[in-house]
Amino acid sequence: MGRKILVLTGSPRKNGNTNTVVGWFAEGAKEAGADVEVIDTALLKSRNNGCIACLGCQKSDKYECVVEDDVKPVLARIPDFDVLVFATPTYFFGPSAQLKLVIDRMYSLIKFDPTEGNYVHNLGHLKWALICTGGGDIRPGVSLVDKTFKTVAGFIGSECDSLLVSNASMFSDELKQNSEIREQALAFGRKLAS
Repeated sequence: MGRKILVLTGSPRKNGNTNTVVGWFAEGAKEAGADVEVIDTALLKSRNNGCIACLGCQKSDKYECVVEDDVKPVLARIPDFDVLVFATPTYFFGPSAQLKLVIDRMYSLIKFDPTEGNYVHNLGHLKWALICTGGGDIRPGVSLVDKTFKTVAGFIGSECDSLLVSNASMFSDELKQNSEIREQALAFGRKLAS
């Protein structure tokens, strides 16, 4: 059986550029034998506007968020996968708010010891990846998003592979006919599946 890949996509535009690239990525990964699940974070109902720092997760012996809503079961399942892919358009030099809400609540998957200054988690086996689209050039927006995800992956002891797609304007459907980007996305899927 191939790798289990979870894609958390954060575009509020259902048929936009990011989700187009995710579709190509998933096609390539499935062709290479991976089991791919895509969760649209824009559709998740969150009880709060992100992590509220209640620290309930730190008081529990479980690696889970204590807030009961649509995000909680998604977070709880992340350690069950081999590859975690974040997919987002670039919004004002960062990931979309819809995806960022879920990422902030990933705090619940890490146990911090404030007296010792260390932390433990069960995410070390995960391969991280980023699919990021942006309307402008690669710098600074898309590259800043890439740097953020590489930093977070490094924090948990992993690396983050990226597929960065620049000049993908939301005011045009040009990307949907771009065979070069499609081939890159298919290849990225095949790569992460192996």
